[in-house]
Amino acid sequence: MRIILFLLLVFPAVVNAQFNRSATELAKETIREYLTGKIFKDQSYRPISYGEIKPRKQKDSDIAWSMIHKFEITEIQTQADKKINVQKPHQFIFFMDEKMKVLKAESFDSD
Repeated sequence: MRIILFLLLVFPAVVNAQFNRSATELAKETIREYLTGKIFKDQSYRPISYGEIKPRKQKDSDIAWSMIHKFEITEIQTQADKKINVQKPHQFIFFMDEKMKVLKAESFDSD
């Protein structure tokens, strides 16, 4: 009887943890595709860190989730007739719908 009660208490937590893990991985893939396909085409992208995915409820909006992401883009700059690769850090907050499609992205500074 104790085992059944224990399983009934633990099972919802395990299912919720797996859902959160899957949602986070899907959001990471979607964000990566959005950055490399729409915002920074043909530039080298290196992820630094992803924040946790957070539910968002806004009136009259399709936004269901948000996630903060830090990354670097390699840009080519010319100095004295030499091309130099420069790593430029960025921070964005991504807003996604229920299906984890990126609806909008905003750049911000943490300073």
